[in-house]
Amino acid sequence: MEIDTYSDFQRDLQELNSFQHFMNFKRIAQIAARPIPAYSVRKLKGRGRRFNPLQDLEENEFRHSYRYSKENMRRLIEMVRDDLEVETHSELRKNQVPVDKQIMVAVRYWGMTEHPDVTARLHGVSLRTLMKISKRVAEALAAKTSRYIRMPCLLAEKEKVTQAFYRLAHMPQVIGAVAHSRVKCKRLQHQDGDCKEDDTMHIQIVSDASLKIRDIDCRLVTLQDPATAADIFSQTRIKERFEQTEFRGRILLGDSTLHCTSFLYTPVSCAISGPEQSFNHSLRLTYEPVRQCFKLWKERFGILSCELRGSVATARHIIVGSALLHNMAIEWNDPTFAEFQNSLLGLDKSVIEDLQKSTDVRGRTEFIKNHFFVPVN
Repeated sequence: MEIDTYSDFQRDLQELNSFQHFMNFKRIAQIAARPIPAYSVRKLKGRGRRFNPLQDLEENEFRHSYRYSKENMRRLIEMVRDDLEVETHSELRKNQVPVDKQIMVAVRYWGMTEHPDVTARLHGVSLRTLMKISKRVAEALAAKTSRYIRMPCLLAEKEKVTQAFYRLAHMPQVIGAVAHSRVKCKRLQHQDGDCKEDDTMHIQIVSDASLKIRDIDCRLVTLQDPATAADIFSQTRIKERFEQTEFRGRILLGDSTLHCTSFLYTPVSCAISGPEQSFNHSLRLTYEPVRQCFKLWKERFGILSCELRGSVATARHIIVGSALLHNMAIEWNDPTFAEFQNSLLGLDKSVIEDLQKSTDVRGRTEFIKNHFFVPVN
């Protein structure tokens, strides 16, 4: 009886939350429906106060739409503000969107919580202006790549990363896992040499065990040049760095689409012996974070699952810019990161059980350290 009462209470509570969410959405839609003109640096008199997400939205609403808490969004605005200074020329300032609104509208557009037309109208700009703002903000963020997307450099940092991987399934000396994905590009007929129909951006990332993107490579792949993941990896800077022994003694993990090398280990194709099966089991569990990283990154920034509009450079800047926002959320312990991870990703039950079982295979640890990492062609 008590269980039934509790279940009824839970159902009523969910219905109440759904109704409250509907009323909040209705209020936002009413704000968006106002005939708001293009933004001006000076406040427009007689038009009423303009929509300000930091003031007009509740914290939960803001997190859902802008992928950050209000506190960290203000932090992001201050970090990028100097790179998006409003032009001083009076004619350019006349219809200039304030810097803080530029950053928020770009992040919301990349999150794809609604159609881009709705995002533009809600913030009082045209769709064309929204595209320009997205490009500017992406360029400003991409300029900070070396600060937020980098491989471990110091010995202590390398040890911290490898230990985090080791705790997953006793795979030693792993400093990163490599994964690949592709994003469609919108055809631009007025720009020669840019994206054409059916062209895609190939994305390669190296992730650590905390789901942070440590290295990223974006390049255009055409129908005339159908490069595979192995072809792309062979041309990347991260491969050169490992060949130059910059990460001596450390290794990368990859899936079956890549070729096994002295520093990149992939699953054994036909694992028959016990050690080979154990190696594949350990590799699968240790490789799981990079899969989760891609899923979480794409869930937070839905634009990565859509067609990217603009030139090749703009598409690359948006990809890198969203990767920076992903890493910043991790470094700043933003609550939205944990919320997305818990509600949309998380490890499957089977994976969690495997992780727990893997801790019992302690007798093979020394064997894995000394003999297991043998490249298999």
